[in-house]
Amino acid sequence: MLHPIDQKKPNWSDEDLERMMIFCILDRAQSYENVCKVFDHLNRNLLTSRKGLKLLSVDDLERELRKAGHRFPNQTAKFLKGFADSTINLRTATRDEFVKNLPGIGYKLASMFLRNTRGEEYAVLDVHVKRWLKEKGVIYKSYKDQERSFISLARMMNKTLYELDMEIWQGRRVGNKHKSKQKN
Repeated sequence: MLHPIDQKKPNWSDEDLERMMIFCILDRAQSYENVCKVFDHLNRNLLTSRKGLKLLSVDDLERELRKAGHRFPNQTAKFLKGFADSTINLRTATRDEFVKNLPGIGYKLASMFLRNTRGEEYAVLDVHVKRWLKEKGVIYKSYKDQERSFISLARMMNKTLYELDMEIWQGRRVGNKHKSKQKN
């Protein structure tokens, strides 16, 4: 089940755009469940807007992230403050502008943001999708090379990028949970 902020919808308020970008910044190298838990903690403490983030120092924000159980509180606090202090326009910035101007945002997260908030057709190449591509024999060095292959495979399978991404993501998350339960 996707977190409510992480769902595609037709109209995004400025506040929701900021909340989605914060969710994206949190979504780095940790489980989706933990990202949701940390986001909800920040949201309860009014820290899911640029205005809210500006009220705290990097050290205070790091403490909040640590308290919420974020895996990388120090680095993420800096990324969140960088976003809060940026002037990037969340309605008009391109994927390349997000990657260039927001530390902590790479192609995966910029693609996720744009796919969910603007309906743009980008591949969100997380660890699950990259493993799936590797199983299909797709091994490239660059994100954009892998993305081109993912787009081609989705078209061959008659699926949108979102449909194929969600199918892979949900199937592999369920499979991983099942495997870890078997190990215990």
